[in-house]
Amino acid sequence: MSETVTPGVVLKTKFVTANKKGFQDYVRYVDREEAKGKGETHRSMFSLYNHYMDDPDKTSALFTQQSDHLSVKGKQGIKSLFEQAQKNNSIMWQDVITFNNDWLQKRGVYDPKTHTLDEDALKQVTRKSMKAMMKKEGLEESSVWSAAIHYNTDNIHIHVATVEPHPTRGRGKRKPKTLDAMKSEVVNGLMDRTQERNQINSLIREHMVNSKKENSSMKWRNREMKPLFLEVYNHLPEDKRQWHYGYQTLNPIRPKIDELTSRYLNKYHSKDMRQLHDKLDKEVNELKQTYGDGPKDKKRYQHYKQNKLDDLYKRMGNAFLQEMKAYDRQRIPIHEPGHSYKSVPPGVHLQRSLRRIQRSMGQTYDQFMNDLDHQKLERDIERER
Repeated sequence: MSETVTPGVVLKTKFVTANKKGFQDYVRYVDREEAKGKGETHRSMFSLYNHYMDDPDKTSALFTQQSDHLSVKGKQGIKSLFEQAQKNNSIMWQDVITFNNDWLQKRGVYDPKTHTLDEDALKQVTRKSMKAMMKKEGLEESSVWSAAIHYNTDNIHIHVATVEPHPTRGRGKRKPKTLDAMKSEVVNGLMDRTQERNQINSLIREHMVNSKKENSSMKWRNREMKPLFLEVYNHLPEDKRQWHYGYQTLNPIRPKIDELTSRYLNKYHSKDMRQLHDKLDKEVNELKQTYGDGPKDKKRYQHYKQNKLDDLYKRMGNAFLQEMKAYDRQRIPIHEPGHSYKSVPPGVHLQRSLRRIQRSMGQTYDQFMNDLDHQKLERDIERER
């Protein structure tokens, strides 16, 4: 049985109504923050933070969308807005973003030796996460939130509380896509894989697809692929607008197109393909370490590698189809009674054109002069009339 992977980021959410104790407790928490700012130790416990407030020295100051560290006046403003929200029967959304400290260490956000944390990075991803939440839930103009980073457990985590001073909704449950977007903003903000993913895309698009566009299947060195190339070409639909890899009309012939791609990649890009598989496996492992291997979370990455390989085959397939279009343009149609569309190589076309020119120019000089005499006679007769 495989070992369960502890995810790098976990998002847990819930909501409370205005008449619940947790709502008033958060307002009291703001008071506690003011006391803490004066150097006092206030151990007020409440439902949202009751497991996390044992050591005030391990809790960051409140921060919001606009402020990294709320002043006393700012805390009073937040407290007033939360009291107003409670009075108006607002929902309070309570979110906890929990991190695997080892995962944060790999991201360069946390140093376990010095116990230092890049709070600014966590605050920025929190803001992006909350911005995504408010946009998807239609709360951009009506809601306010405040948050704090907590250090006093095995896993660093962030608590966020959101309310509407003037409620626009009475429904607390948020859409699954909203929660996915919130978590993705946190992950993407801390796990910058831009360079690695650019390398994957470069391997696919520049090293393999673009080089294929410059390597004709009709060249002598590709003679073993030529029969398959022509087989695909001869089974393409007459409507050339459908000569794209994703068209349904190409379903019967698509396996042959993929076989062309496989032969080409095996011959010219075997090293690139090994490198691509290695990079894709590493990327999947990074995503697995980030999201864990739960039934829902693994859906975020379990098809990542196959999707990238499918993209490669689609791009390569279209490169072959573009080449077939160019090959087709070099051929001319022949319409014969009882026969469908046919074509001939461009060399035959040139020979036939020359023969037609020769026939049209095949008159002798005497025939040419006779034609001139005949034309002169007809003009003379016309004048006499």
